[in-house]
Amino acid sequence: MQKLRDFVSVICDFLQHKAPFIEELEEQMQKLHEERAAAILERRAADNDDEMMEVEAAVNAAMSVLSRGGGSASMIEAATTAAQAAFAATREQRNLPVKLDEFGRDMNLQKRMDVERRAEARRHRKARSDSKRLSYMENDSSHQRIEGESSTDESDSESASYQSNRDMLLQTAEQIFSDAAEEYAQLSVVKERFERWKKHYSSSYNDAYMSLSIPAIFSPYVRLELLKWDPLHEDADFDNMKWHMLLYNYGIEDASKINPDDADANLIPQLVEKVAVPILHHEIAYCWDILSTRETMNAISATTLVFNYVPASSKAIGELVTVLRDRLDDAVTNLTVPTWSTLVMKAVPNAARIAAYRFGMSVRLMRNVCLWNKILALPVLEKLALDELLSGKVLPHLRSIQSNVHDAVTRTERIIASLSGVWAGPSVRGECSPKLRPLVEYLLILGKTLEKKHVLGVTETETSRLARRLKKMLVELNEYDQARAISRTFNLKEAL
Repeated sequence: MQKLRDFVSVICDFLQHKAPFIEELEEQMQKLHEERAAAILERRAADNDDEMMEVEAAVNAAMSVLSRGGGSASMIEAATTAAQAAFAATREQRNLPVKLDEFGRDMNLQKRMDVERRAEARRHRKARSDSKRLSYMENDSSHQRIEGESSTDESDSESASYQSNRDMLLQTAEQIFSDAAEEYAQLSVVKERFERWKKHYSSSYNDAYMSLSIPAIFSPYVRLELLKWDPLHEDADFDNMKWHMLLYNYGIEDASKINPDDADANLIPQLVEKVAVPILHHEIAYCWDILSTRETMNAISATTLVFNYVPASSKAIGELVTVLRDRLDDAVTNLTVPTWSTLVMKAVPNAARIAAYRFGMSVRLMRNVCLWNKILALPVLEKLALDELLSGKVLPHLRSIQSNVHDAVTRTERIIASLSGVWAGPSVRGECSPKLRPLVEYLLILGKTLEKKHVLGVTETETSRLARRLKKMLVELNEYDQARAISRTFNLKEAL
């Protein structure tokens, strides 16, 4: 028994000595993840600022002309001229002149180079995005993604730099226990030592309240292994991790006869709550790119994973859900979707493309919000997705382009696709949510617009094709009566 007491004393001192080194590695890994995320977000913000600064000036100039009334060709031409002049003036202002300091160095050179570098990077990412979108359309022509709906923000150089730094940290982590004997350095050996104590001297083990100390003793080994866990960029299960495999049946001789009073049976959930949940909390709070569907799906997978171990009543879980809601709320609040009219977009170069891109971002965000439907309560999702995003940001944009029925139908399809599985699609039963009424009413307005075109003799093939798409969207929203009305109006023979 004295040997056991000595072992506990030594290993506690040993782990206490190593604690600052492990904490330093954790902080460095957190910083590395934050820098990776910040690089993407900062570049996205800079790109938005670069483009919006030029376009907004041109839009304001065009709107000033168009506000005098009329949408004649001459008025649009005048608006275009004003927009081009404003665009050129803004670009000239941003073309920083040479400004020399006392040593003859150009103080604005770096800024000009940064602007040009961002412009070149945007062209490169746009080409990649177009390629991805075309590939997607070839594979699934029924759901054509629009610009801005897919993310291509992370550059190859950033990925390589991150990976190199991460590898260095993990190599350092492998050396943390290298100066210790195997009985202290290897989790498997430490675990066996305590298991033998519990098995052969259970009374002594219980009298020493080892079940209370065991999580703290095993925690440093788990923390070192979880340095590899990158929950936003991989879909990993604890089952496949060494610490989980070693400790899953800790102190249990017969898995079919677990003593409900054995506190060690709760070891894995305790470690997940104390070690894994804080890691995930930090990732969601400071590193999660909400516009990345891949990161969002991985975050959902990781959140579901920890939910399988830790009860919802846990303070750590409550804080995790709170930060998740705060991040989503901020993302919706900070999103801007232009509501420029079709006349303005016709007059202003690049305005239509930027408006489409911003709308695509809103689709991406709505889809990512809806992906949390198994974790967040429905009222929370309704507030975020339907009240704030759909009604507050998306529908005003759709109304601004409704005269262009083809674009309006295409973009509305993408919105309904993003709602699929929560408020739209074959898996949804019952009446349409009252908060979707504005969207349904918008579809009916598009139907009326199409009907007028149909009466005026616009190509029947084109109007019928758009009408079928409208009907399909109404069916997706469980608005069967309205879908039948569309079928009758346009003489569509297909079944709903």
